[in-house]
Parts: sequence; structure tokens; C-alpha cells
Amino acid sequence: MTKYIYIKVKSVLTPSKLPDIDYALNPYIGCEHGCIYCYGPDFCRRYPEVIHNWGSTVLVKDNLINVLKKDLRRVRRGVVGISTITDPYQSIESSLCLTREAIRLLLQNNFKVSIQTKSPLLLRDLDVLDDENVDVGYTITTLRDALARYLEPNAPPPSSRSKAVYEVSQHITDTWVFLGPIIPKINDSEEIISEVVEFTSSVNSYIIYDKLNIKPLMLHNMRVKWGFKVDIEEVINLSNDLNYVRNLDMLIHNLCRKYRVKCVPAFKLLT
Repeated sequence: MTKYIYIKVKSVLTPSKLPDIDYALNPYIGCEHGCIYCYGPDFCRRYPEVIHNWGSTVLVKDNLINVLKKDLRRVRRGVVGISTITDPYQSIESSLCLTREAIRLLLQNNFKVSIQTKSPLLLRDLDVLDDENVDVGYTITTLRDALARYLEPNAPPPSSRSKAVYEVSQHITDTWVFLGPIIPKINDSEEIISEVVEFTSSVNSYIIYDKLNIKPLMLHNMRVKWGFKVDIEEVINLSNDLNYVRNLDMLIHNLCRKYRVKCVPAFKLLT
């Protein structure tokens, strides 16, 4: 059972360093999906009640809409990412509609919106999404529901996400699948990746992909949740091994060529 704590904030549009995004907007702090690989805890250190209860405690920005109206008067227009350290469509959004109203306000004020989620709840908001000013991405680390439960214990299963991607792609031209993180020895096999690429081709979308980029609190969660089932040291070593990353990059590009899918890395994979 998720615990929700309502808080007040002073601003909600945060400058973003992510590619092609000018601002981040996170209606919630924390995420009920509880994905083991999430980097979110490492960006929520100011909120110990969230990081120590990742997946079961979520802070709700109760005054988000009023603060957003003020922020929109003081910042330049740009692209707003919804969301970068939480899922904007976790279950409480179905009743609060904070994400829905934020999107409506942003589009009304001539901002572009880039949405990333794991939830079919986004379908509720198709009526407010403007095809010319919105892109929508769904995170799909695997199409296998059983494996996804291991990686993303409380998130909607990929079987429901794939149906949502199909529905969104009928309304929004710029629809993409985020294949990431790709975790060594877990979801990095050619068969698993090929399934995602083939699906992406079937819905005329494109792929943004990323390897596992390890953060301290992420690593702690992986050790706690997977410690006796996964060789964490091997995961770390392979994630930082240039030959492994090169081969992974080559595999993805070869599969995307096979299925005629555009693919781009979320970040530069090699350092």
C-alpha cells in the first residue's frame, strides 16, 4: 500500500540537462512502481522518507498547478519533460489529475511537452494532447511480464504498455519506446531486445535506448533486492566495460536495421 504525503513547493519547472529537454516537471516525488534499477532515489536525497521507502512512499506536490501558473510567467518557452524522476501517471494521478492539468496549461502557454511513462493511464489524456507539440515515450525494458515484475515490481505490465503504445501511436505522430536501462545478464539478450525492437516497428515508433548507468542508491537497492540472485559485481563490471557496451550498441543497431526502426542512444554510450 502506497503512503501519500502532500507537500507545498515553491517552483515546479526545473532547468534540465537532459538532451532535447529545457525543463523538467515532476508532479510527484518518489514513485510507486518501485523499479529496482531506478536512479530516482539518488535525486531525492532531500527526502529521506522517500528514498528509504522507495516504491511505497510518494510525495504529492499539492500546489503544483498554482505554482506552475506562476512559473509560466517567468520562464522562456521551451520543451518540458514530464517526468524525469517519477512516473507522472502513477495510480494517484487518476483522481488528482495534476499531470493532466499541467499538460493542459503548458500547451495553452505554447510550451512543447515530452512525456515518458509506464502507465496506460496516459490514454485518459489523449483529448488534451496536441500532436504538433507533444511527444510520448513508453519505457519498455522487456515485453515479458514475468521478467518485468522482477525489474519493475509495481509498474503496469509491458503487455498493457504495449497496447497503450499502439493506441497512442494512432493519435500522436512522435511516439517512441525507451529501451532502458539494458542490464547485463538480465534484459540484454538478443532475443529480449529483438522482441522490443520488432514491437516498436509494428507501431511505427522509434527507440531511444540506454545502458545501465549505476548510481549509489540504485546500487544499494539492487544489492538488497537482487543480492542473492544476481552477480551484482558482474553487472557493475559489464556496465562499465567498453567492449561490452560497444557490442551492445552494435546489437541494437543491427536489430533496428533488420526491423527498419530508427534508434538513438539516450546519452553517449562510450566514454
